[in-house]
Amino acid sequence: MPSVLAPLEDDDRKRRKHTKSRRGCRNCKLRRVKCDEAKPHCVKCAEYGVACSYTLPTGSDLQLAKEHKLENSPGQISFGVQPLKYSLQSFAVVGAGPDSFVLKVDELARLSRFQNHTVHTFATLRSTELYKNEVVRMAMEHPFLMHVIQVITATHDRLLANPGNGKRSLVEAYHWSRGAALLNEKIASPIRPQDRDALWASAAMLGIANVTSLEASTPTEAWPMKPDDSSDLTWLHLTRGKMALWEATDPLRPDSIFHFMKDEYITISTEPPLLEAQTMLPGFVELCRLDEPLACDRNPYYSAVSILSQVLPIKCTRTTMKNYLVFLNFMRVPFRDLLHQKDPRALLVMAYWYGAMWESLWWIERRARLECQAICLYLERCHGNERDIQKMLLLPRIQCGLA
Repeated sequence: MPSVLAPLEDDDRKRRKHTKSRRGCRNCKLRRVKCDEAKPHCVKCAEYGVACSYTLPTGSDLQLAKEHKLENSPGQISFGVQPLKYSLQSFAVVGAGPDSFVLKVDELARLSRFQNHTVHTFATLRSTELYKNEVVRMAMEHPFLMHVIQVITATHDRLLANPGNGKRSLVEAYHWSRGAALLNEKIASPIRPQDRDALWASAAMLGIANVTSLEASTPTEAWPMKPDDSSDLTWLHLTRGKMALWEATDPLRPDSIFHFMKDEYITISTEPPLLEAQTMLPGFVELCRLDEPLACDRNPYYSAVSILSQVLPIKCTRTTMKNYLVFLNFMRVPFRDLLHQKDPRALLVMAYWYGAMWESLWWIERRARLECQAICLYLERCHGNERDIQKMLLLPRIQCGLA
């Protein structure tokens, strides 16, 4: 039976207010995340893909980890340059048809960074070698996949250089446009068996790049605080599109290169069973009336709170991110419609999901932090007189750094 979390009372808020790291590394201070102060390399830096600044000269912050060989520590990964199975110098032309193109020097360098660095920051421990070698091999034959690799690496480069920079670079925009156009062409036609793995790899990485695509630099510029726009929550709709491509490509089939990840993929492709109301987050049960008769069938909050109650007790890491993605993959249309309407209870559920992840992985933490802060500010401004909502808001406010 999963654990449940009770909303924080005022005295809890006071006790947790001063928990910031006092002796954390410079990288964590720059990124405004709590450093675990592990020596010689903190876990936060390892997960973000940078060399921990405990071991770097003053001023050498947020350096790519591949430039500084890390010693293996319990629970950490070495990001030193490893011998590659496929030599990049052996390749120059991507694809063989009208969409083929020659990799320029900067694109070859970006591909090398993808193999030696970026892969280590989004792939799971089991899939790292797969992305470094097999996915790169497929990318040399499928231009749309190579464009996607260029996108995710360029995005990672940008956020490493400046974690607050939400503006997509020209390189990202070009490869995103080409990759998306070619991918749409493939999907619009009958999918060939030999294209299925490349299509799924592209969809998985575009999903990550799509989450990072947030131009806001302050919470007032982020949804739901910003003025309404037709593009609001587009990234959520694209998540559903990725699951549709999952059905078409079937990465679990025996001849797929992803088949060995079956256990991990079953987690993200299987809807969790609905919990009984009494086992869910207690504050939401009362707030959303989840214990009423037939609530599991008719209440639009029920499924979302049920999934949230099952994932929140799990610390969000590169390994457990798949559990948190289940919340997105099985978000039902009525709940998503409530988010579009800025329904306060739906926003509060989303804030709890964001709050658990904003100090996790580079590709989600920026959106999680800004939009969690934006939700908190919106609910304080527009629903400040609703005491039950404000009481439940204490936890995400602390998690996203507003308290």
